[in-house]
Amino acid sequence: MLLGVACLKKCLLVLAVIILTSLALISCGGSSSKSSSSSSSSSTPKPSGLKFRAVVSQDVQSTIATPGLILIDALKDLRANVGQIGAGSMAPAALFLSSDRKITVAVSIDQNRLVVLNNNTEAISAIGTIQLPGNTESLVTSADNGTAYAAVPNAPVPGGESVGAIAIVNLNTGGTPPTLPIPGVHYLTESGDGSKILAFSDNTDLTQLSNVQTVTVVSPFNIVAGSKNAVCNPAPPNPVVCQYVTGFDHPVAGFFSSDNTQAWILNCGPECGGTQASIQLLDLHDPANPVAGPPTPVPGGATVGFMQNQTLYVAGNPPVGSNTCAGGPTTAATTCGRLTIVNLATLPQATPIQPTAVIPDGYHTHIDISGDGQLFVGSRNCTNIVPATPGAEQRGCLAILNTNNGNLVIPPDNGDVTGMTPITNRTVFYLVEGGELRIYDTTTDKIYLLQSIDIFGNAVDVKLIDF
Repeated sequence: MLLGVACLKKCLLVLAVIILTSLALISCGGSSSKSSSSSSSSSTPKPSGLKFRAVVSQDVQSTIATPGLILIDALKDLRANVGQIGAGSMAPAALFLSSDRKITVAVSIDQNRLVVLNNNTEAISAIGTIQLPGNTESLVTSADNGTAYAAVPNAPVPGGESVGAIAIVNLNTGGTPPTLPIPGVHYLTESGDGSKILAFSDNTDLTQLSNVQTVTVVSPFNIVAGSKNAVCNPAPPNPVVCQYVTGFDHPVAGFFSSDNTQAWILNCGPECGGTQASIQLLDLHDPANPVAGPPTPVPGGATVGFMQNQTLYVAGNPPVGSNTCAGGPTTAATTCGRLTIVNLATLPQATPIQPTAVIPDGYHTHIDISGDGQLFVGSRNCTNIVPATPGAEQRGCLAILNTNNGNLVIPPDNGDVTGMTPITNRTVFYLVEGGELRIYDTTTDKIYLLQSIDIFGNAVDVKLIDF
């Protein structure tokens, strides 16, 4: 939030940046050299007049800011010359993009409401604000963009069952969403063809077996249409909706193969109250009998991952006692996380896969890669190092690994990383850290200051909404 002297300082900074940017454009005769051909963007301009756009969520209400969605010209790294898109009565935070990039679902800062942005019309859907039965951190959309599935671990369930359900949101008509009870469901992963949703729960006893960790395989096509509340095992002749696969250790994420017949599961282990972080194959070749393979230990920790071809990049924290910063860049921080690079073709294996790099600690939630191979890894609640004197160490929750040569950079910035997106066919990367939208030059791994975009208030998430 920008108030008082802080507001004045920031406004003066913005004015200075605008003046410098204008001079740069006059002298150079155009936008920055970081822009590339617009061939990757949509051929049809939208109401904003832009062909290649990103959207940023802003959640603060103040004298100079209102919550909403802000469009960015992702070719020129400039704020769109249009007003902010209002999000009804809610303050938008996390953004979830459909696979075809036609819609963006924005979830409120309190995590229990959502609105839908039509990326073509640049307007909020007429269905308005949807109230969820509880809080969500994970959401996926159907291939036709008609339905959103939100994991709600604290959703009340009729009949006195354990809390937790998937809220099934009709994105065409809105209204109160029906639910599919799955105790403690916290995270979702959807297959490429939309035929399967993997549900990962906080609950440790989905099958009435003590200390059994379960992945629920949901078949959304089998959900009985029109039901006020869906069930995992509907009456015959309706097909089964849910199948339970045991043998995991606090699973948090999954990554499907290109043919959707198998998925690699991240087991969070100690960071989530379990025993061992690991990667585990879930075999889905037989739809009637999904099977869990043996786990491969990942001692560096596993709370988030990014898959590229047969390589899985995994970030997390090692157990206490092993989470020192030895082997990484010199720092005043006393605890650090780890990044592990996994060749999926070698799995499963009994030998633990050792970490590749020492990165900032915190709970790792974001990871993505630029077109030129720069891997960005972000966390929240990390050890921030604020420089006591000019030139002293500054460190936040971001690490950048050059996957081509192994070089690691911890940028001098502070704050939680809450959003990130690579910009297609350009050597820039958009990232939200400490409530600010940062634009990184992936050829230098430094913030690209010439085209700095100021977000009045507090930026939360960012998504590229054009191909």
